[in-house]
Amino acid sequence: MLFIINLMRLSSITFLLLLFLWNPIVGFSQDSIPISPNLKEQSFLKFQDHFFKALAQKSIYNYRVAIQNLEKCNELKPNDVSVLFELSKNYLMMKKFLEAEQYAQQALRIDDNNYWILKHLSKVYLASSNIKSAIVVQEKLVKINSMHKVDLVYLYFQNNQIEKAKSLLTTLEKANQLTPELVLFKNRFFKKVIKKSTETLESVEDLIAKFESEKSFETLRKIVTLSTINNKQLLFYSNKGLELFPAQAFVYLMNAKALNQNNDFKKGLEQLLNGIDFVIDNNKLEADFYDEIAKCYNGLGNKSEAIKSKNKALTLRKK
Repeated sequence: MLFIINLMRLSSITFLLLLFLWNPIVGFSQDSIPISPNLKEQSFLKFQDHFFKALAQKSIYNYRVAIQNLEKCNELKPNDVSVLFELSKNYLMMKKFLEAEQYAQQALRIDDNNYWILKHLSKVYLASSNIKSAIVVQEKLVKINSMHKVDLVYLYFQNNQIEKAKSLLTTLEKANQLTPELVLFKNRFFKKVIKKSTETLESVEDLIAKFESEKSFETLRKIVTLSTINNKQLLFYSNKGLELFPAQAFVYLMNAKALNQNNDFKKGLEQLLNGIDFVIDNNKLEADFYDEIAKCYNGLGNKSEAIKSKNKALTLRKK
């Protein structure tokens, strides 16, 4: 009798698994990726069990348990795109943006043109206020689906890429694709911002000449924050700033940015740790320091310290 009951149980489980395999829509939201059954039978059953438990736990907002089950899936079948994607989504819901980014990027290294993962990664960057990286992803999405051009306009504007925003707005207008919101945005704000930015724009050469004559910190700040400055100039003038203004935290930050762009992460970290002591009652600047410190640790291969620093930056920005 016991044998018959066990046999019936096994048949029920097998039926459910076959249902999931033959109908991948069951149990998945629109942006989920169906798992592939190319594992040995016993491992595949364990994999399926943990994966569907993870989906169930995520649906009731129990993200930690969902992640635990997904990590077991990852042990059974490393580098499965669907598992990496789900890990990233759960970490995003927990506001652990660095982990969410890392798993999404790992999934994209396997499936580099996956629409749903790219769309999700854009959400990760927007949630963590990383507009520059969000733009890179959004530009890829536009190539897949032109409807994303609307969001790209706002991102260009937020990142002060005024000319790109203007050009894209013109393209959308010619194609009669301006949304009511974009029309309002264009009419009320855009012309005013373009006029203001044109009036106040100074060239690198003008600012350098001004700095050489007066050696003021404000002029140096303008030089090292210009979007047109190259990394060689950034390194040179931030080094000048360290000589002239050794108690200005901002100069240490810009010097570290230049060093990191040269992959000199060890020296960059030293400058950041020296400079952060001069940050006083400025959460935004301190958060910028920890963001750059995270880049140093990532470059040095210390992922745990990178995550800690990134989380410190996010905490400071919430204050």
